[in-house]
Amino acid sequence: MLPFLLKSTACLAIFLAFYKLVLENESMHHFKRFYLLGALLASFIIPNIVFVEYVTVAQSATILNSVTDINDSPRAMVEATDTEWSDILWGIYLLGVVVLALRFFKNLGQIGYRIHKNPKLKQQSITRVLMGQPIPPHTFFSYIFLNKRQYEDRTIPKEVLLHEETHAKQKHSLDVLLIELAQVVLWFNPLIYLLKNSIKLNHEFLADQAVVHSSEDHTQYQNTLLSYLSHDSFETYQSTGIANAINYSSIKKRFTIMKTKTSKTSFILRSLLVLPLTVLLLSGFTQTRQIEIDQTSDQIMAQEENTSQSDLSTYNELAINNQQQSATREEMKEYNALAKKYNNMDPEHMTIKKSEVMRLKVIYGKMSKKQRADAEPFPNFPPPPPAPDATKPPMPPSALKSVKEVKTTAPNVPPAPPVPPKPIEHIKKMVAKGASFTLNGKEITGKEAIEVVQKNQHINIDARESNGKNPIVKLSTDPIVIEN
Repeated sequence: MLPFLLKSTACLAIFLAFYKLVLENESMHHFKRFYLLGALLASFIIPNIVFVEYVTVAQSATILNSVTDINDSPRAMVEATDTEWSDILWGIYLLGVVVLALRFFKNLGQIGYRIHKNPKLKQQSITRVLMGQPIPPHTFFSYIFLNKRQYEDRTIPKEVLLHEETHAKQKHSLDVLLIELAQVVLWFNPLIYLLKNSIKLNHEFLADQAVVHSSEDHTQYQNTLLSYLSHDSFETYQSTGIANAINYSSIKKRFTIMKTKTSKTSFILRSLLVLPLTVLLLSGFTQTRQIEIDQTSDQIMAQEENTSQSDLSTYNELAINNQQQSATREEMKEYNALAKKYNNMDPEHMTIKKSEVMRLKVIYGKMSKKQRADAEPFPNFPPPPPAPDATKPPMPPSALKSVKEVKTTAPNVPPAPPVPPKPIEHIKKMVAKGASFTLNGKEITGKEAIEVVQKNQHINIDARESNGKNPIVKLSTDPIVIEN
């Protein structure tokens, strides 16, 4: 927070110094209005701009050692003291914000009360509020506050009325509200008060310029202001801080600016000077963040299509050592699903897909330390299978030509015996033939025989067929003795 405040204050100081030296005494008031508002906004924006620079570095092994600092206890005491001072400073700052905010809303409420309680005359887009107490004219948005008696007696000069109407038509109150809110937040910065005075003074320049252009006699207008503002009845009146009021203390400066005329060439040159000033502030007060890119990781990504299964163990090590900023929520979900899939596999019978392993490595490299701690552990892939025996070199072509081809005839091998049917299939076949069944000498049905064989895989079966009679199948849990 402190570096931001220092940079913001420095930017605002440079903008104000440029305004005082180059722009304030010129009659380019509309340009100055937007310059001052832009200076306020730019002083907040420029310190927050971050330029990202990617730097390629060679990967190196990082060894983390646990070091015990003998000064841990004193450091903890210093940090506790700093925390106490920080809390005190924040408390003072918040107190100032509350006081200025209450003052701001009090002024708004006071203006609203005056508008509600006093008679009003609306003429086109401007409303004139007639007040009983002796006040100098002042404006808030489209409301012009005037002394009722002076207005009815027509003692208020028309130049003064035109001056206030210019404030209303050009909506100078928007600028005042913006700087008042900035003052609430940055009440401790003295430059905010200087900027506020410059903005309000330029509003007077704009209103004076409108009156002078309408009458083209600035001398008469100056005499009218002097005679009207020196009225004794205005000495005890205090205008609200958020209204545009005629200020007697700035009258000398305003008279000087009324006589000033800025040429078109000078206007263009002074306006263009704002560009190099802005570039200078951007180069001096913005942030540059360097992001390191692991060169080894880039090479692996470029060669992943040519990498064989034997490189899986290397990918494991690179995935653990590679460090990026953080992975997205979708990438974390994808990683956890793949890692859980391989972690649940039998290490001795794993089916590994190269594309999925590469994806695991890439996402794991992007993850932060906290993400790695919360995610599924990186799968422990087995080492790749050994390469086939290549110790015996192939026979050269010349040696192959000298070898005679010998035709060998394989001996006659008898065919393999047929695979015996499964017990349950044999029993079902016998049921289809209408066989009779017994279990341990007790007669059972064919359906019961099927259930016995299904439940007992070690049952002993003796099936015999007789001429002209149904087959007899004997089931027994004990060994069956066959009689000759």
